[in-house]
Amino acid sequence: MKIGIDIDGVLTNDDDYILDTATKFCLENNLNTYVNPYEYELRKKFLWDKEIRDKYREEYYFNYVLNCPPRRFAGEVIKKLKGDGHKIYIITSRRYSTDNTLLGHKMRNIIKSWLMNHDIPYNEIYFSKDKTVEIKGLKLDIMIEDSPETIPVFVKYTHIFCFDCRYNRDLNCNNMTRVFSWYDVYRKVLERNNN
Repeated sequence: MKIGIDIDGVLTNDDDYILDTATKFCLENNLNTYVNPYEYELRKKFLWDKEIRDKYREEYYFNYVLNCPPRRFAGEVIKKLKGDGHKIYIITSRRYSTDNTLLGHKMRNIIKSWLMNHDIPYNEIYFSKDKTVEIKGLKLDIMIEDSPETIPVFVKYTHIFCFDCRYNRDLNCNNMTRVFSWYDVYRKVLERNNN
């Protein structure tokens, strides 16, 4: 099977990182600590203007992309999937990664290094402004995704494994299977492959 894998929220737990660092940032900068942990994006979790969001990202974002560990067993399971003959495609829309700038080039290199340093194998990687293009073009059998905004679109083109996060728990779509861990991903891929 051809399996697409998102990075943020799937390979990593960026949501916990954002909540941890952003609440710290609020206290250190005497900001309103209102937080809605069930929202998907930083701009919705914290009611900050663009200037404050940019200040937060300047302080914490590159630490995240450089140092956030993968979810437990992600690399191990992906190696098993590849060993079973599945094709693995990393498809990400991570901030800056699609920019045709020095920062975009830097981010693409950081992502590739991070994958290599964490021993996460793949066949190809795509930096995408619209993952639908890759999902359709590659004719993926499964896309592992977390975004409650894009999953309802993606289910029109492939089966989605929705990686369970606090911000997508209310999402329920046809052509979607909820997964709770990387070994749950593996078990459910085996089930689909055997049907």
